[in-house]
Amino acid sequence: MRAVVMAAVLAANLGVAAYAAAQQAAVTVGPKEVERELAGKTWIVELPDRSPAIERFNVDGTVSIIGGLMDEGRWRLWERGYCTTWRRLRGGAERCFTLEKTADGRYLIYKPNGEISMTIVGFQ
Repeated sequence: MRAVVMAAVLAANLGVAAYAAAQQAAVTVGPKEVERELAGKTWIVELPDRSPAIERFNVDGTVSIIGGLMDEGRWRLWERGYCTTWRRLRGGAERCFTLEKTADGRYLIYKPNGEISMTIVGFQ
C-alpha cells in the first residue's frame, strides 16, 4: 500500500513538473512580432558570457549596442526574424537571427548555427 501511495505521489509530482515545463516552453517569434514588440525599444540584454549590454533597436532601421560590444549599424526584418549589419562587428557582414519568446517574457536570440547570441531580459 505504501509503495502505491508513493508511486501516486511521484506520478502527480512528475505531472506537475511536466505541466510547468510546458508552460515555460519558448515559442518562435517571427518578423511581425519583431516589428510590433521589439522595434523602437531599448533592450537590456545578457550576452553569452553573462555580461550585460544595452541595444537600441530603432524603428528607422538603425541599431546600436553599448557594453561589451560597442558598435552601431542597421537592422532589417527577415522572414524568420531579423538581420543586422554592424560597422565593425563581423567586418560589416550581415547576419540573420531567429528568436524565441519564453513564458516569462524574455527573448532568446539565436545565431544561424543555433548558438545563443543574446537574451533580451528587459526593456528601458
